[in-house]
Amino acid sequence: ALIVNPISLSLVAARSSGVAPRAVFFDASGTTDATVTSRPFHDLEYRWDFGDPAGSPVSGTTWGAGSGAGVNDRNFATGPVASHVFETPGIYTVTVTAFDGTNTAATDTTITVQNPNVVFVGDNTTCFSTSGTFTGCPAGATQVTTSSFATAVSTYQASGKRLLFRRGETFVAASAARINTTGPGIVGAFGTGAAPVVQMTGNATVLVISSSTTPTLKDWRVMDLEVDGSSGDNTIAVSADGGFNQMLVLRLNVHDAFRGVSAGPSILDWYNNNGNPGHAIYEDWAVVDSTITPMPNGCVTCGWSIAVAGLRTSIQGNISGSALTGGPERIRGACLTKSVIANNSVAGGADNEVWLFGVDWTTAGVCNPGGVGTYAEQIIMADNKMTGGSSAWMVRVTPENGGDDARLRDMIVERNWFISGAGTQLAVNSDAAESTFRNNIFDTTADIYHGCLAVNQWGSAPAPYGHRIYHNTFYSGAAGDFKAVSIGATATNVIVVNNLAWAPLATSPVMIFGTGASGLVQSNNSTDAQVENTDPGWASATPATPADFKPVAGSYALDAGLAVPVFSDFFLQDRATYGLGAAQP
Repeated sequence: ALIVNPISLSLVAARSSGVAPRAVFFDASGTTDATVTSRPFHDLEYRWDFGDPAGSPVSGTTWGAGSGAGVNDRNFATGPVASHVFETPGIYTVTVTAFDGTNTAATDTTITVQNPNVVFVGDNTTCFSTSGTFTGCPAGATQVTTSSFATAVSTYQASGKRLLFRRGETFVAASAARINTTGPGIVGAFGTGAAPVVQMTGNATVLVISSSTTPTLKDWRVMDLEVDGSSGDNTIAVSADGGFNQMLVLRLNVHDAFRGVSAGPSILDWYNNNGNPGHAIYEDWAVVDSTITPMPNGCVTCGWSIAVAGLRTSIQGNISGSALTGGPERIRGACLTKSVIANNSVAGGADNEVWLFGVDWTTAGVCNPGGVGTYAEQIIMADNKMTGGSSAWMVRVTPENGGDDARLRDMIVERNWFISGAGTQLAVNSDAAESTFRNNIFDTTADIYHGCLAVNQWGSAPAPYGHRIYHNTFYSGAAGDFKAVSIGATATNVIVVNNLAWAPLATSPVMIFGTGASGLVQSNNSTDAQVENTDPGWASATPATPADFKPVAGSYALDAGLAVPVFSDFFLQDRATYGLGAAQP
């Protein structure tokens, strides 16, 4: 008899061609597997091969940030949605494979990446130098001697133009530069040596994208610049001031600025309601491989490092924060849909490291057209390293305001490494629906209450439901309280299976605190007695790296789990058997 594969695999690329560097978002969320699961977004393992093993010619083949820094391959990703930056011209075959524990399906698509030296040939490129030195400027390009970044960009930006600033030189930004044309376009660097410095001497945005009267612009790249905000209390490196799609921010080094990258929905709503209609929520923004450092001296009023709203957003490989604490969220996502936050190292926030939220269910705007109710949804948060600062919660998935009925659903949070700070009270709080937390490592040794993961209602949104909490590792090496998983009184249908916890110095630690309103399923987790008294047999009794949390021979966690739809571990090793926790031997 003919055996039919139950997996019907979907693959949609947001763009199939364009000039390098090209960020492309891929979507397999339309995949179905009706005979195996009603939750294919969560219960299938999706693996992506972008056909780009050479990786970035600047940043290399592996990610330099995140929980797998120096190891995780740029050419590979997991999850039903994914994003990749193609930096080298060529034709790439991108393949996605889906696995449901028994069946495997694969499909592919082709991405064509054009050569920027061809697209921007001759006077389509302009090189800028403060000294009049143009060594390394592409042949045939226009050469302009100036020290003004604002003059250079605002005067020479146009569709099909590349604007390059000489490395090793400092350009002044006394006022904002503005891009008011559709691309393709690049603002970048030429020559050798250190990235060109753009120094804000006023108190404004360094580079403004779009305006009230240009709601449909798209397709620019801003890359390989150092932006010095000079500690101005209104300085922003890159900010959208109107509708704009297909924006790539690549390898910026932003410091001493009020905000790094900002593309919020409120300005779009204001324009639409005040005589300048046509602005829709942003699509296809990517912030990649950038370093955004807060103002010094623990600035508590500073803005966000990365604040982006919209569809198909990618925030990957960034370093945000430092040993200094202060400022609100490092990453702030409003009404994100089909978005990826992966391989980032985030630290030191005063409010949260990451805050994801929807918008009020009945309030009309670009995030909620018609006011008919719109979810923030289908978000992947994977392979990040989160280090707490003075923030009470490290990761917050709740409405922005307590009175909002703002809803978020279908999140996958996996392979993240959470390390609490001295002011941390809780690593993750989720008020979402139908979300999966798997293969994460929580170390709450440094915080106040040693709380790891809470499913808890906040604000006026419906109570959280449908959380799957599988194969996480929870740890505290300090005295005091310890709660691995907390379930609020109104939460429903929470499943907690195959989780491992240890808090040897804590007072009466618990694996699961609270039972929710109904539907709790708990099985094959550490018992409270084991959390307090039983060494789980990790590679190190004082774990400080993810590898230290691997169980060794004799661990009670080995082969003690239940079969669940989690087919690999924290290190992306295939799960041959089901032990407890995020890591296998």
